[in-house]
Amino acid sequence: MQSSSNPQPANRQTAARRGAVLVIVMVCLLLISLLMASLLKSALLQRRQMIKEQFRVQAEWILESALERAAQQRLDDPDYQGEVWQISPVDLGTRYAASAEITLKPEVKDDRLISIQARVHYPENAPFSVTRTKKIIL
Repeated sequence: MQSSSNPQPANRQTAARRGAVLVIVMVCLLLISLLMASLLKSALLQRRQMIKEQFRVQAEWILESALERAAQQRLDDPDYQGEVWQISPVDLGTRYAASAEITLKPEVKDDRLISIQARVHYPENAPFSVTRTKKIIL
């Protein structure tokens, strides 16, 4: 009978150890999961910021192109007063379209000068878009 009473305390002790190890393993898995979730959130945030910066830079380039287009159109046609320039994704080499609203007005201080203003929206019809405006005087 003594042999049957000895295994019981050993089984309880082994079961307690297994339970403690299981708790430690679960806590470690929880910590690793939290760390991975934090890293994933950080990576997604950085990706979103990079896309926003890419859109901003693209909008700046489109804005410069719109101003150059307006100056050239004015040289070709003295009656040119502006336009809404729709730029297709194929022309931009991206998957998004853009638009540039170009307006030309005589400068108030000097009638010989013309102010050219361009307002660019890029990308169009996207959840996040950038709008840039610039004015030059010729």
